[in-house]
Amino acid sequence: MKLLVLGASGACGSHVVRLAVARGHEVTAVARPTSTYRAPAGASLLHGEVLDDGFVAESVSEHETVISCLGLRRSSIVPWSRLLSPPTLVRSVMGSLVKHAGASTRVSWISAGGVGDSRTRAAAPIRVLIDAGNVGTAYRDLEAAEQLVLEAGRPWLAVRPVTLLPGGPSKGARPVDRYGLFSVVRRGDVAEWMLDSADGTRPFDGPAVMLGAA
Repeated sequence: MKLLVLGASGACGSHVVRLAVARGHEVTAVARPTSTYRAPAGASLLHGEVLDDGFVAESVSEHETVISCLGLRRSSIVPWSRLLSPPTLVRSVMGSLVKHAGASTRVSWISAGGVGDSRTRAAAPIRVLIDAGNVGTAYRDLEAAEQLVLEAGRPWLAVRPVTLLPGGPSKGARPVDRYGLFSVVRRGDVAEWMLDSADGTRPFDGPAVMLGAA
């Protein structure tokens, strides 16, 4: 499988790259021009600006599968910290993918638990949190991205993890119906689940799934 990984330097994206290389896939890892990320042996590293429509068009043209682990960056892990990314980052990138990905290209991408129809399955305190400050900004970006993909009729998969924790893959992710106060899932497990869907280990079943710990 020829796989393009957007956001490869991030906590989820780096797991996707390592796992995909270990499975023998042909992997291109995309990182920001200023990133110091070093791709593992066996992966090609491509530096570029994902908000550059031309860069996305050229990058996706040679790949049959795309996994996007992009999300708004903040100045710290505190949810209300200052945003370092444009507030419409994911929406913009998904717009470029809609324009330039081939009809047979499979795309899975990270959204968030509580987006779209999963909002009603989130606990009330979670709904308050996702409406507030920079968390709310990120959620509005993801909502817009999901809506764009649906309106374009693309059968792509939006993966909506509940609260993310550090940790490597352990086959510990599964679809969940509820996003409670203590719902968590490891980043490595989300990455592993996404790769399983992308390479046919499990059915690729869009348009969205909420993931929690098994």
